[in-house]
Amino acid sequence: MFYLIVFIILVFLSVLDVEIKAKNSKQFLLIIAATILILIAGLRVETGGDWNNYASIYKNCPTFINAISTPQLLAQIPIENGFLIFCSLIKQIGGSMQLLLFSISLLNITLIAKSLSDYTKFPVLGLLCYYCILYFSLEMIYLRQAMAVAICFFSLRYIKQKNVWLYVLLILLATSMHRIAIVLLPFYWLLDKNISAKTYIIIMTIGMFIMLVGVLWLKPIFLHVSFWLGENFYNKALLYATEERFAVHRVVTIGYFLNILIFAAFMCFKKEIENLQYGKICLNMFCVSLIMYYYCYELIEVSNRVRLVFLIGIIALLPMLIEVLQGNMSKYIALIPVVLYCFSFSMHIFLEHPRAVAYNPYQNYVVMQLTNKKSTGPERLKKSKQFFDNERKR
Repeated sequence: MFYLIVFIILVFLSVLDVEIKAKNSKQFLLIIAATILILIAGLRVETGGDWNNYASIYKNCPTFINAISTPQLLAQIPIENGFLIFCSLIKQIGGSMQLLLFSISLLNITLIAKSLSDYTKFPVLGLLCYYCILYFSLEMIYLRQAMAVAICFFSLRYIKQKNVWLYVLLILLATSMHRIAIVLLPFYWLLDKNISAKTYIIIMTIGMFIMLVGVLWLKPIFLHVSFWLGENFYNKALLYATEERFAVHRVVTIGYFLNILIFAAFMCFKKEIENLQYGKICLNMFCVSLIMYYYCYELIEVSNRVRLVFLIGIIALLPMLIEVLQGNMSKYIALIPVVLYCFSFSMHIFLEHPRAVAYNPYQNYVVMQLTNKKSTGPERLKKSKQFFDNERKR
């Protein structure tokens, strides 16, 4: 029930965010919402996924002084150097794994909250959207990618400001945290373009047909391109393209149809959204994520990882949908389906479904230090992986 209570609190703060007009009051609500999200992810203990691998990485990571004096120490760890340097800085000051988690959460949520306050009038609603749609994957599993995505999201302002050098610098910094961020580099010249609704509808319709019929086209191209990018890329690509638990197709579920509905809603208000300062950028980001959802259905793990870089656009886009509506009553009515749509992404975690055993029960560092309670994280992580493998085999 812990995550559900947090969801309810964020919904309440989001309603206040829509209601309140005073800038200082809205900023105060944003600070409250951001602090909640920072503390949950930053103070978690063996909760979520992949924490054991990151604990191993941190254990083997040298201190910053040793990394500078002996660079080959970093080369021995097959992780992006930017993330390793970040870890080495925390280790240099004597920080524990817990401080690393807190630092990552603090950095990510601060960047996202700052970005939302610039991109939309309803940043607290944006944080609610982030909590439901991306938070549990990024802040509690894909830590390196979470940092990359947060930096990429922040960099969007430089597309609008037409500052290509700062944009490129931030994307390269994000790539040093997770290499997948490099895909956003050429989009500096594309995201702020006005693409017609007709063009998007044609592209999406073809993609929906490809996934529905099961047209196989992507895997050989994916492997061929990765081969030319080098051995490291090819080995990783081979894993995702051949490993049984990764090389599975996305199947038609409720998400297939929910995406159609939300895409239709955005197309209905396309002109109004594009009149907002960051409307075109966030709309185009979301549409790219949908294109990847439908066209890249053959490689679900790869497409999901790449999509995260673009899907984050929706956390500003959904508040924009409320923003363009006229009258408070219309905004409150529209808020209901938006909240339900967001809830659908993480309802298995909120309702403590067995598939969410890695997240439930939530274990807090402060509470565990005070009570000396033993962590059940390893057992729950094992069950979660078994559930994941069994689900992928179906």
